[in-house]
Amino acid sequence: MIAHVAASDEDRGRVVLHLQSGLPNPVALDAAVRIARAFGSGVEALFIEDEQLIDCAAYGFLRELSFSGRRRGAVSPAGIAHDLRLAAQGAHRQVELLASAADVPLQVRVMRDEPLRALAIACAESGPWNVVAFAEPFDDRAGGLLKQMLQEIAGTTGVVMAGPKARRAVGPIVVAVEDVQQLSGMLMVAQRLAALDSAEIVLLLIAPDEERLAWMEGEARLALEDREGVQIRCADLARGEAAAVAETLRRMHGGFVICQFGGLVVPEDGKLAALASVLECPLFLVR
Repeated sequence: MIAHVAASDEDRGRVVLHLQSGLPNPVALDAAVRIARAFGSGVEALFIEDEQLIDCAAYGFLRELSFSGRRRGAVSPAGIAHDLRLAAQGAHRQVELLASAADVPLQVRVMRDEPLRALAIACAESGPWNVVAFAEPFDDRAGGLLKQMLQEIAGTTGVVMAGPKARRAVGPIVVAVEDVQQLSGMLMVAQRLAALDSAEIVLLLIAPDEERLAWMEGEARLALEDREGVQIRCADLARGEAAAVAETLRRMHGGFVICQFGGLVVPEDGKLAALASVLECPLFLVR
């Protein structure tokens, strides 16, 4: 499937920005707005009040502990709901500022549901050309959620997320190529993003051995047909697969990394610790 977002006048998709706290990652917000700009689309800032969290607050033995550890007290469903409403207002204000500055159409909404189900409902309402962007930083536990989401939410063509080390969404567009059959679709996404700032595009070929890399490089050059503004590099996996790929991506100082799910960059087993610990730009993950 080609990663794509419907234009705002098509009414067949948009960037669905998943929000769950009042302190979203600014780089993740910027990434979501940039994707919308690149495709001439809009953003729906969807704040999800986790229904399970509110239900848990009904148990009388639960206590709330402040970040400082100096204050604790009882919690209630009404209190949690109030806090979530305030968080939604704060998060939506941050998105509104970015969308307005970028002239990107914006809708805001609050849904109370289980997070994946809320996303599935939102994507089904207007689809199938949606991209889901996560506003909170991903960590090593995100892999399982990604796999489940890509399997269960049919109305999305890609996922955008940023790790805790993310600091920019501007710079070279790095396309992490593990399957040359995916190259054409991934390159189309890269070209749209690169056009926003006249950024360069770098194809990073990733394979477990030199023979495979050499074959991939030949296929990539044939596909590019001497296209200007695109570089080709090969990943050195001598130090171990996940750590080597993550470090290579960090050193490229990209503005975005476009990659596929289920490979060496984002493995199907969901182990994202290496990426989360070093990656300084957002991921645009395609199926």
